[in-house]
Amino acid sequence: MPDFFALRSSLSARLQASPYTVASMSVLLIAAYLCLVNLDYAALWHDEAPAAFFGKTLLQQGDIVGWDGRNLVGGINGRTLNEELRDVLPPLMYVLNAVGFAIFGVNEMGARIVHAILGIAALGVFYLLLRQHLPKHPRLMFFIFVFAAGSAQLLLYFRQSRYFSVMVLSLILLFYLYERYWQSRNSAYLPVIVLVAALSFFNHYAGGAATMLSLAAYHLLFRARATTRREWALFAICGAAVAAVGSNYLYWLGVIGGERSGFMGFAGQNPTPYQGDKSELFLFIERIWIYIRELFTADWISWPVFLWFVGMALIAWQARRRQVVGASRQAQRRGQRVNDGASIAQKILGDDFPLAAVGKIILMGALFALFSAMLSVQPIWMNPVADLRYYVGALPLLLAMKGLFVEWAWRRHVIAGALALGVLLFTSVGAAPFNITMVFSGQKTLGLYLFEFIREVHRPYRDSISVVSSYLLQNAERDDLVHVPDFAYREALIFYAGDHVQFCCALEETTPLSKDKIAALDAPLYIEQNTPDWIIFFRQLQLGAAKQFTVKPFAGMYEIVAKLEVYPYPTQRPELNMHAFSPLDPGDNRVFILRRQER
Repeated sequence: MPDFFALRSSLSARLQASPYTVASMSVLLIAAYLCLVNLDYAALWHDEAPAAFFGKTLLQQGDIVGWDGRNLVGGINGRTLNEELRDVLPPLMYVLNAVGFAIFGVNEMGARIVHAILGIAALGVFYLLLRQHLPKHPRLMFFIFVFAAGSAQLLLYFRQSRYFSVMVLSLILLFYLYERYWQSRNSAYLPVIVLVAALSFFNHYAGGAATMLSLAAYHLLFRARATTRREWALFAICGAAVAAVGSNYLYWLGVIGGERSGFMGFAGQNPTPYQGDKSELFLFIERIWIYIRELFTADWISWPVFLWFVGMALIAWQARRRQVVGASRQAQRRGQRVNDGASIAQKILGDDFPLAAVGKIILMGALFALFSAMLSVQPIWMNPVADLRYYVGALPLLLAMKGLFVEWAWRRHVIAGALALGVLLFTSVGAAPFNITMVFSGQKTLGLYLFEFIREVHRPYRDSISVVSSYLLQNAERDDLVHVPDFAYREALIFYAGDHVQFCCALEETTPLSKDKIAALDAPLYIEQNTPDWIIFFRQLQLGAAKQFTVKPFAGMYEIVAKLEVYPYPTQRPELNMHAFSPLDPGDNRVFILRRQER
């Protein structure tokens, strides 16, 4: 009993000594629950389902191939497959999906749970990174951590069977390990850094490159002068090792040195060339502007907080500059004015306000975002918006700016700090009036995203993929031929109904895949050679415009047997500009199911 009371007293003393640590761990537990609860709340959407499909083929066949014995998954016209029908996208997410399927079965839970667990691990490493940079500021650490763990956007990404959680984890872990190396100069950290960098590349090619480039840029900014020749040589060897492993894998796949050399040759759709008269430099600047703008409209970076941060940085820089000038002999006579400037900065910022330490964390996130924007292949002349998913690795680091603002407000007055924390955490007021526009509703909203997220994962709504797959399983006969003109919907349905029906007409004669290889599959894959039993349109049906989706022959052979009252697009995808926390009215944009008449 004395030991028990001693343990309880010791624990109580620790809790009282570090209340913010306890609060942070409590927040982590809540975030872990929100990452894991009801992972099967919605069907796998367009990007998740192919990733799950390849995870299943890896588990069953030991290879990441697009043919599962009945159906083919490989993007538009099979373009994302090489000559051996292997998928050329980064393989790590498929490996993680296969692990989840082996433990939890081939379902939504199995597809998503490993990624969700890694997302929780990413939050844990982020807390360690904060301790590394801010050891004397536990309250500030708590504020920053709350914004990361309480980000509905980040939690949405963690609940996906894609590369998102690993992208976050790899960037934060690489940054953390780099700082550990620099503090100790222990070369044992370098092989681990190489391993994490390689995994980040095999998780997402552009994201991995952005991760390594951002770390290199950070080093050049802060540590270049202190780096010895031996360290430069070691860093070069590390970079060369990652580049060698990555390039050899791409060469093996045929992305480098093959007939379709270059990743754009394997794009899911043909690259869309620019038809205007703008220069390459202008397009590059426009791309960077669009990507920066989207960070503010999505409230990843709150523009009022950003303006405050820039103002504080300028004040600190000016104070530092005056101190340097005041130390010189030429400025001795202006000493009083220098002291006045320093005292003003001290009054505004406080005695030990860690602006520089937090600024380095924010800078790493900004560098990652910058390189992600530069490496993105999204044609901005087609869709003048940024693809937010390329940014997700930077999100926790950028949110440190909000935590710093709350700490500054808290130091002014506790009520002001608490109010700032509540407003910035639970609303998107920092983006008003430039809030992001929801693609499908066209509306801008203030957004109470965290509350809406919690409600959605506990009260999910119907989605088109689950509704249509259920219809096929109930109404289609075994091995019926089903054609879905939109490849993304087709590949999502293959994961759910591919063992019951066959999805035909996936390829045109112009497919880059080997004709002999496709013929050996003995499957109804060519549009020109097959007539399906069912056709499914995930959009408003326009028979007059059906030529672009046609199969041979179309007119007069099919009847509409179902008009499903569900919004066609899977609005559970994680990007806030495409995510609906509650069901949208489908209106005329329903799902139409057609069946061949002579059956």
